[in-house]
Amino acid sequence: MNSASRNIYPWAFGTSFLILTLLIGFLIFNTYKLEDKNYQIGQLSLIQNAYGAAVMDDKIFPGGNTIFQTSLVPCLSIWYEKEHIGALDTSEFAHQCMEPFLKRLRQEQSLDSIFQQIVKQEHLDKGLVYLFHFDKLEVYDAGTNVWRVFYETASDNPAGTISGRLENPGVNNRVFELSVSDKNTRPYRFTYSLYVDYENRGWRIAQQMAPVFLLSLACIAVIVLLSYRTYKNWISQRKLADLKTSFLNHMRHEFNTPLTTILISAHSLIDRETNKDEREVVQLGLVVERQAKRLKAYFEQVMGSVALQERQPKVMQLPLNQLTQQLLDELRLRYQDEIEIRYEALLSDVEMKLDEDYYFSILDNLVSNAIKFNPSDQKTIWFSWQLTQDQYCLKVADNGSGIAPNERSKVFTAFYRGKLSGDKPGLGLGLYYIKSCLDRLGWTIHIEEKPSAGTIFYIYMGNAAFNDKRQD
Repeated sequence: MNSASRNIYPWAFGTSFLILTLLIGFLIFNTYKLEDKNYQIGQLSLIQNAYGAAVMDDKIFPGGNTIFQTSLVPCLSIWYEKEHIGALDTSEFAHQCMEPFLKRLRQEQSLDSIFQQIVKQEHLDKGLVYLFHFDKLEVYDAGTNVWRVFYETASDNPAGTISGRLENPGVNNRVFELSVSDKNTRPYRFTYSLYVDYENRGWRIAQQMAPVFLLSLACIAVIVLLSYRTYKNWISQRKLADLKTSFLNHMRHEFNTPLTTILISAHSLIDRETNKDEREVVQLGLVVERQAKRLKAYFEQVMGSVALQERQPKVMQLPLNQLTQQLLDELRLRYQDEIEIRYEALLSDVEMKLDEDYYFSILDNLVSNAIKFNPSDQKTIWFSWQLTQDQYCLKVADNGSGIAPNERSKVFTAFYRGKLSGDKPGLGLGLYYIKSCLDRLGWTIHIEEKPSAGTIFYIYMGNAAFNDKRQD
């Protein structure tokens, strides 16, 4: 899969997730609107019926009809005449008539007591509040057979409020919008509305919908987590596939070089037509031996990495200082002409639970890397001890090429070869093998670059937490 195809995946996931989130948000919003529309619809129906029974044939509240007849009706005929002769002050006159009329309604209203009685009678929630609002007054014009607007005010205009303290009247909390006609000397009709609701209506609906909100968020979180895990696994699989491909190509090259050299040397040795002296035969034999050792090292690295996954650690209580000294002595004999191995022993030995084979493999690979990635004529590796809290820390320093900071988190990956590896032979399994052994023993490793040159490895033994405050 090319890089363009890989880049499509996160974009496709991001787009799909955005669409899904918008869809869920749209559904939740519409659910909220539906709940808002139907919220307390049963209580509103009870209030409407109880209010109708309390008012009966009167206007707005008991005694309201008298206020209409004495404060409003006399103004209607005067306004009607002014309207017909085209007087310019009809609108102003209507407001002058309505102000004292509405003021008297507010003063003499008994709506507070009526509403409290309804709440008690119907066993409603005492947290309900109401608003009575005078919406519009129209006068009938017999000449044109139309209703002319005498006065009109919006529901959110406090000028039309008769009684109540509900702050947000609207369609969803309106109990009724009632129009009442009166066939007086001058026929008129008026419209008024009753709104009933909780002061914290939105919060109550949100609480009621809380399970929906939480379940939706949980579903989104699960989808994100699963998608992220799937994406990470996909990336890991792609990286692993790329590493395997790179490893196979590299291994083909690394194995092919010594095999070709061995075959050529062997062919030269058995060539009967060529006369060779003893010295030349010895040189060819040494070439074959070096290349055979190289093949053997590759084979042991690959097979060791495979066998490590199946082998269980053979943990025993062993003297740490004595064992380290013994293993490093073996490595000195093995690499005596290639690197100088220095060891600063513990002041007093200590018993440590470990697997001797794993421990030897760790030390061996560290020394091998210090030889392979070191351009110095005098290659040196130092082993010393530090004590951090309740952990013993093995400090391993060399004077090699070092490891770039941006590669320190990658060098323990199987088949990974850093930029400083160059054309040096190897399969990229050395540090991976070290990390695998450490994980099996429950140990940790930390890399630090030396101020001058080379690399420092800190191997923390035991189960205590990693402590970055190291002793120098």
